[in-house]
Amino acid sequence: MKPVEYSIESKALEDQFLNRAGCDQSPDYWSDELVKPLKKEVKTHYVAEQSRRCCYCGFEYPTDNHAVWDVEHIIARSRAVRFMFEPLNLAASCKDCNIAKSEDEVRRSPTRKSFPDKSQHYLIVHPHFDSYEQHIRWYGKVVRPLTQKGRKLVEMCNLQRFGLIEIGAAVGLVDAGFDELIGSLMNPHASRIQLQATVAAIAEYVKSVPQK
Repeated sequence: MKPVEYSIESKALEDQFLNRAGCDQSPDYWSDELVKPLKKEVKTHYVAEQSRRCCYCGFEYPTDNHAVWDVEHIIARSRAVRFMFEPLNLAASCKDCNIAKSEDEVRRSPTRKSFPDKSQHYLIVHPHFDSYEQHIRWYGKVVRPLTQKGRKLVEMCNLQRFGLIEIGAAVGLVDAGFDELIGSLMNPHASRIQLQATVAAIAEYVKSVPQK
């Protein structure tokens, strides 16, 4: 993904912030009125660069309306304010993924002073440094992590919510039996008869779920 290139005015805002003493660098500066044009630039760039797909769930939100999107700081501002304007630390996310991820730590070495600029520096799938498809696979609304980084992203951004909402279940539902069925369905070595039996079992399970 191509990182945003700041306009002259936005670059000046970034430089002004970075030239402050460390004790005067606050995450709240991101909400300053002066920063609004820069945030607009960032959001416009990444929504287009990501083809209107959230950097975490990968789902398409077919609109350029900025109210639908959040500028995502992959490393949270509160965790490392010095990276707040770093283009490689920015992306566009849907609001649900942004809220779920919150300010969770994504770095393997949080004490590192310089910006972590490689895939191996991160616990989760990074929009700039990783190929999403190598870590996450979707079967409709059901997510399957393919790697440890994929599993961490699923957990951190609660990507299972799509499948749970699809069957009318509460987002917080935990059901080992259902998880086992989904696992059987995804088994690449399952025979046709096994898959048919699993699909039938899932259909019966769905019938038992209270509908809203």
